Amino acid sequence: MKITEGNSVRTILVTLALLAAILGGLWFFGHDRGEQTAFRQTLHMTQLAQQLGVALHAAAQSEKQAVMAETDDESRRYAQEARSATDKVAALLAELKQLPLHAPQETELVARFEASFAEYLKADEDVLGLAVQNTNLKAFALSFGEATAALDELEQALRPLLNAASGDKQALQAQRALTEALRIQALHAPHILEKTDTRMDAMDKAMAASDAAVRAALATLGRQGAGALAVYERHWKLTGEIAALSRQNTNVRSLALSLERKTKVLAACDEALRALDEKIRTRMATR
Repeated sequence: MKITEGNSVRTILVTLALLAAILGGLWFFGHDRGEQTAFRQTLHMTQLAQQLGVALHAAAQSEKQAVMAETDDESRRYAQEARSATDKVAALLAELKQLPLHAPQETELVARFEASFAEYLKADEDVLGLAVQNTNLKAFALSFGEATAALDELEQALRPLLNAASGDKQALQAQRALTEALRIQALHAPHILEKTDTRMDAMDKAMAASDAAVRAALATLGRQGAGALAVYERHWKLTGEIAALSRQNTNVRSLALSLERKTKVLAACDEALRALDEKIRTRMATR
């Protein structure tokens, strides 16, 4: 009977030891797998943070190219590239938010980046919406193209009078008309580049004064003046179109937004990503 009891005790002890070993092994391997999973997730977080930075700067570069493009087609192409890059940023951010963050600071930094990126998107749409209109570039094209050609035609129409003897009254009036028309042409570029309405108003008044002087001078030239006036009317009409395009100022405004507002929000995005990457790497190093 004693032998049987001893055997029973030993059997129980061996069984308990085996059970403990099995449970310990299960815990160890389960814990190890959990550690591996957590490590992979943390590593993926750092990769996503880096990819976010790359995609964001690709979007910023395309936006700048849209602003600086010389044609409507180029502006639209770069604008589409910028929007595709920001879509990628949004997708990467959504993926990052699905991963478990292990510290309140990490959660705060992701939220900070998300808020800054939302501001970036607002500024981006403002910049790209203006850039693709290219009104300043179109105004320059009209000024240096059709308006310059019309001015050359005016000079040709007045050439017989301009070649008259020095001191001739009609020659002086013809020279006056051409000089005032040249003043108008000279104000095109400053008007197109100007950012403020006040200064554009002043240039509009100066051009209107020169226009009145051109018409007054041509009115004294009889039939030749009437022919020159018909040519000049085309130049004045183009000047009105140039001023209207200039007033919209889409290239000037988009460049200002890109250099000022966009630069600030991009810096805020960069700072949040840098701090997040640093936090995650510090956590990985201390595991």
